[in-house]
Amino acid sequence: MVIGTSPSAPGPLDAAVHARALRERPDAHLGAPAVLVAPCPPGAGRAARREALRPVYAALVAELGEPTLYGGSAAGPSVRWHTGTHVVLLAGGPRGATLSVHTASDLHGREYAVVESGSAGRRPEEPHGFDALPYLWLLHRGPERDWPAFRWDGHHTAASWEHLESSLGLLLDSWMEQLPVQIPGDWASFVVGCARDWPRRLLVGYSQDRGELSLMVDHRTTPEEPGVEEAMRERGWQVRERGWWRAVFADEDPAAAGSAARLLVADVRGRGSVCPDELVAWELTVNDRGRLWLPGIGMPVN
Repeated sequence: MVIGTSPSAPGPLDAAVHARALRERPDAHLGAPAVLVAPCPPGAGRAARREALRPVYAALVAELGEPTLYGGSAAGPSVRWHTGTHVVLLAGGPRGATLSVHTASDLHGREYAVVESGSAGRRPEEPHGFDALPYLWLLHRGPERDWPAFRWDGHHTAASWEHLESSLGLLLDSWMEQLPVQIPGDWASFVVGCARDWPRRLLVGYSQDRGELSLMVDHRTTPEEPGVEEAMRERGWQVRERGWWRAVFADEDPAAAGSAARLLVADVRGRGSVCPDELVAWELTVNDRGRLWLPGIGMPVN
């Protein structure tokens, strides 16, 4: 949680020195304003924020080691170095990424209160609330015996299709902004199914190597009836290959995440789904390594 921000931002090496002080002398910094370490001007795009964070994050990892939890929110990173009683937190904010230290129980209690408050996905006539979650995704890559208990592993279901578009867009945008910084080279994906067209699979993936967000849906058993191809292209699918329809959105496109989210919603609605609660996501993974939580996905998770 960002408590406040300092008036000036240190460079990457200064940020690493400050991180060491937070880890080694946490009690001296508890309650102090969070220090802005990766500033970005208001309205900066995904690529600008990503590049502003990259050297700072590298310096922090060189000093503290790999984090306990990788992650991101709608506002930027949500990365944690857990030391037992305390957490050093790299968090996104309106001016950029900040560093702070917290008593673990206090931080986790505040975050749990936010995600359990019902403010996300509550009513279709209210704001969707996913942008206020402390994290949209978290990834743990430590030993299985040491899976963290200090995270909320539920998944809010969006209250409307519009809310689902928003939640998915935020999640995918966070992946495109944060994965290349936190976990360079690794891909991320999940599978979506809908109750009214089971067991057809819709795959969502982000590939850093190809620099693209991609969606694929299985149509190998779909009859070749008149109008099917036109309907698929109208939803936003681009090409059919070996029975799978595919659409690709380039990393350089600022609207890539939103376009992918709109396509997913258009497709499941076109196949008969009447609300996000009829969907289910599974096979959540980042390079088949670690355990991934997606509280911001906006649909039930198996």
